[in-house]
Amino acid sequence: MPVNVTLESSKLKITFSRGVDGNGREIKQTKTFSNIKPDATDEDVYAVADALIGLQESPAISVGRVDEKEITEA
Repeated sequence: MPVNVTLESSKLKITFSRGVDGNGREIKQTKTFSNIKPDATDEDVYAVADALIGLQESPAISVGRVDEKEITEA
């Protein structure tokens, strides 16, 4: 069955290291930035993430992008 896919929205997620707990496990914090233009390139999104990481005190562990899509029957 053919379907149509429409990109609805995108979010930028950056995970930071906040140190270690008493058991030696890494403490992570994820910050999510909504309202990313769905048609923005991955390179542009990463450039924004890189700029935001530079403003933080904690080191970044990972950068991700979450795209929400609507799927309808064609």
